[in-house]
Amino acid sequence: MIANPKLEPQQDLSTEDSSSVRVKAIKAVHRIINGTQERVGKKVKLTFKSIAKEAQISPTELLEGFSDVMDYVQSLKHQPESRVTPHAVNARNRCNDAIDRILEGNPLTISKSANLNVANVAKEADIDDSYIYQALPDILNRVHELKKGQVFGNKETNALLVKTLDQMIQDGREITVKNVCRAAGLNKSFDNAIRKTYPDVHKKIREAIHKQSVEKRALERTELLAAIERLKTGKPVNVDPLPKGFLLSIKKLMQESGIHESTIARYHKDIADICLNTRIESNEYSWVISDEEREKLGGAPNVRLNFGSIEQCWMRDAAKEFITSCMMSRSSSTLQSNLQALRMFSEALNEIHPNIEPNKIDRKIITDVLFLWRKRDVTTSTIKRRMSALRQFFEWCIETGAVKFQSVVLMKDTDYPKIEKTLPRFIPEKVMAQLNANIDGLSPPVMRLFLVLQEVGMRISECIGLKYDCIYPDKDGDYFIKYYQFKMKKEHVVPISKELVSVIKEQQASVIEDFNKKLAILFPTPPLQNCKKRRYVRAGKTWSQGTLIKHLNVLAKERSITGEDGEIYHFSFHPFRHTVATRMINNGVPQHIVQRYLGHETPTMTSVYAHIMDQTLKKEFASFQGKMVDNNGKVYEAEEVVTSLAEGLDANELDNQWLKKNIAVQSLPNGLCSLPIVQGGCPHANACLTCPNFRTDHRYLPQHKAQLNKTEKIIATCKANGWQRQLEMNETLKQSLVNIIEPLEAVNNDS
Repeated sequence: MIANPKLEPQQDLSTEDSSSVRVKAIKAVHRIINGTQERVGKKVKLTFKSIAKEAQISPTELLEGFSDVMDYVQSLKHQPESRVTPHAVNARNRCNDAIDRILEGNPLTISKSANLNVANVAKEADIDDSYIYQALPDILNRVHELKKGQVFGNKETNALLVKTLDQMIQDGREITVKNVCRAAGLNKSFDNAIRKTYPDVHKKIREAIHKQSVEKRALERTELLAAIERLKTGKPVNVDPLPKGFLLSIKKLMQESGIHESTIARYHKDIADICLNTRIESNEYSWVISDEEREKLGGAPNVRLNFGSIEQCWMRDAAKEFITSCMMSRSSSTLQSNLQALRMFSEALNEIHPNIEPNKIDRKIITDVLFLWRKRDVTTSTIKRRMSALRQFFEWCIETGAVKFQSVVLMKDTDYPKIEKTLPRFIPEKVMAQLNANIDGLSPPVMRLFLVLQEVGMRISECIGLKYDCIYPDKDGDYFIKYYQFKMKKEHVVPISKELVSVIKEQQASVIEDFNKKLAILFPTPPLQNCKKRRYVRAGKTWSQGTLIKHLNVLAKERSITGEDGEIYHFSFHPFRHTVATRMINNGVPQHIVQRYLGHETPTMTSVYAHIMDQTLKKEFASFQGKMVDNNGKVYEAEEVVTSLAEGLDANELDNQWLKKNIAVQSLPNGLCSLPIVQGGCPHANACLTCPNFRTDHRYLPQHKAQLNKTEKIIATCKANGWQRQLEMNETLKQSLVNIIEPLEAVNNDS
């Protein structure tokens, strides 16, 4: 074991430059030994890499500035008491004399063939070698200087490595320790031994690697700057020219230069910054919606509205005015969708009627455009959305007089394609079960976000825009979540489970830990990526939707989350919302309650879910409003519950409590369960009669009586065969059935 060596005042390192590698390394070693490390974990071992990390220097710097740091660590393990104390005034002289004797080949203590190193000097001088490292930097430097001319290890192998290295440099081959060893014909295990056994050769290899790296980065930089110039001037070689209004990105630069984006971000940060910084600028062809504007509008973050692809000047000018007029009432995603429709219209006009003026555009030309659209490989629903946006543009132009067309009526209702009605694309329960079993494979912030998304059923833009203080309790201690629905332009409040409350509180604590303060949003992009090495460009801002869904689909691939067809399941955001609605419908929740929970404006928006499982809709949820009992025989009056909920509450709060009461149940064949529906299936399968969440009424008396009769027969069989455990279980079940049947019969007789 290494003792806890403390630097004594006589061993003060302050006389040496505190920025020196040796001083940093020694202090780092002592912090790790004493358990006061700042950069590495508490249980880390004293290794070369851990010392470099704690000292905040690179391993290469540590190797060059203090190559025998591990010898110093070794010297701390055993410090014989018989040696001269570090306070001896003649320690320096003793070391110098010892070095001279070793060089002359006449040492008194060690072997005459011993190599010159710190450990041998310490033995010969009868001084602790740790003291030399700590207090005698001049002796340390003298030893290192004298060692420079030495040939280490086997002389023939040493010469072979040097010759191989020189030949590789001459041939222009990539220099690494591994490549040199392989080229010299040495075995694989030799790679790890070369640093310690052949330090002189190792140093030459590192110098060659550094020189080669400098030359490589210089060539990369030249190519990157040339690629930027080609992209800016519209004369790229490997990619299509950037359309007007499109801005430079690292990805485009990578494709043009052939240099990977990670290399650009790591070794050419100034060039990467050029790409990143240009994204925030707006010009006559491209408008960038800032995060502040996006919070007002809603929709996806980091939105750019590009007008450069609209070739007709009259249409481009009108498009800018039209999009500006839509900004007060549309989300940023809708603005992008509307603009895409105008770009498609511009492209179609160029194809069939180039250089046409607006006063020549009539109904015939529009039908030609729509025919061309339908020939494209685009879904019918997308075509319908683009047509709606184009019709809005025409109506706005006619209303404002911004553009005058030949015809007043350019589009009709009959132009819209018929869309085949399809069921909502919910996520199968099999897939949800796999996801939740493997959700710990996501980084904690991403995991918490998807837990919120799959319970509350909000849209992804609403989820990533959640305010930090988005939850609050009522007088009963039950929690609600409040969020803004950008699509409906209103705030929405729904009840949530206690488990989700814990998740959100954990995320709130994580935000404070990452940023040392509360932020405006609950789910900011964290400072560091999951590897804890690379920083997120959007740190502190809302998550990029593309990054989030990429995390989830990478998890699906890594953990083999498969769909019903056996293939890797591909996730998207909106099916989570459909899944919540589907679960509620499947559990017998009336359509108007699902509508209220999801925040739909009209029943039509919710009615699509009503086709999922028709058999569940045959059970009237409203019939549960009569007297109910639990498995202890306690009678519940719905009117009493409503009255107690309403006391001291305003209209809005009462509405929230009504929603809480109605979604906090799910139907069973013989009653209902108060476990929240949005959490999925019951974790206590076949144990409803002994579960505190179970509720039932008089309609299920025949089933309860039949089950009681069957249970009594089972009890008799258990007694006859001496099955004690089964007997106890069924006795408990019988008592629950008796507790249920007696009050229900009394209620039935009274009525």
